[in-house]
Amino acid sequence: MSVTLSAGLSVSDLTDRNKEEDGHAVLTPPLVPESLLSSSQIPYIQEVEHQYHHKQPSIIDSIAIMAIGIFTKPSALGVSHSTIPNVGPCQQNRFDELVVRLKDALGPSSGLTSDDVDVDFLQQLMEGYDGSDNMWKPYAFGDRSRGYTRNLVDEGNGKSNLLVLVWSPGKGSPIHDHGNAHCLMKILKGNLTETRYAFPNEDEEQKPMKIIGERTYKENSVAYMADELGLHRVSNRGSDFAVSLHCRQSP
Repeated sequence: MSVTLSAGLSVSDLTDRNKEEDGHAVLTPPLVPESLLSSSQIPYIQEVEHQYHHKQPSIIDSIAIMAIGIFTKPSALGVSHSTIPNVGPCQQNRFDELVVRLKDALGPSSGLTSDDVDVDFLQQLMEGYDGSDNMWKPYAFGDRSRGYTRNLVDEGNGKSNLLVLVWSPGKGSPIHDHGNAHCLMKILKGNLTETRYAFPNEDEEQKPMKIIGERTYKENSVAYMADELGLHRVSNRGSDFAVSLHCRQSP
């Protein structure tokens, strides 16, 4: 099985990191050289589906709208709860620290809507991380033929998860709700525009959707999304890939 990368590499060239399980390629990050990851071009994989290593991707399948899920090991970051204390702001501004801090903050709760979860604190953690360190790049795989891709970083507590989304230039998501889920989105690269729409009444279903607001989020900014704010669409109006980090409740 050969998968084409943006720089002309193929997964078959990386034989020490490519295995076959049930006919699917199982990829262990990092997939590309550091020299490629440090460039402005984000590697992308075309027309291929991947399985999460040793686990069926039930969470991603359940929330996918129009994207390919490309999965990596939650343990690939090489950190654990015992190695990083859950105190103070993200002093080192490292992606692996942020992942553990968010997971610790969510704890055994049922998701972002739980009474014991402080959404403001989660937002503060995400705001405290500086995406310019590029530690998220091993999770950033895009596909120009699609609006965006979802890439699993951590399954969290089973009710919430952490995803890196890569948005193709000039494309975006369809208008959608969040199924009563709550979501925090941090911009890691580029800008993303959120357009909000009013929920249509039954007699307005055939009418054009009414726009109630629009905002462009720049690099390192954090947005909160929930159904109570309306339906919405997220789009990348730039000429290059944009990347965002999402902490959301699973449906």
